[in-house]
Amino acid sequence: MKKGSSLLIVITIISVFLILAVFLTKIVYNNYSAVRNSVIREQAFYLAEAGIEKGKAELSHNPGWYTDLPYYLSDNDKWLIGYAVGQQENLGEGAYKIVREKGKNRLYSIGYKGEGIVVLKLTFTNPPFKNLEWSEL
Repeated sequence: MKKGSSLLIVITIISVFLILAVFLTKIVYNNYSAVRNSVIREQAFYLAEAGIEKGKAELSHNPGWYTDLPYYLSDNDKWLIGYAVGQQENLGEGAYKIVREKGKNRLYSIGYKGEGIVVLKLTFTNPPFKNLEWSEL
């Protein structure tokens, strides 16, 4: 063996291990981010579900209850999230906003948790308020 060839072999082995370490770190980080985002979305979903239950309670006590005037587009999630006037409440580390347009048979609930936002819609009949359709936008 020539002088310095063992140093070249050691440097090559260390370089391969460093490249493997970078790839493994990237895989672990991607998995962590995916799980974190999934947990945040689930928490936002449950907050929105709590808002639906609160809205159903409001409607059972006062069938004429509403939070906003009618909007010409139905199921517009951008309007619901950013501009609709609703009844907003904090719950734990998140919040929810309930939106009922005057004279409409739809109730929306938006759950907020960090970057996670979930919009749920409940369509109901006139009293006694039987649920017809429950969906996520």
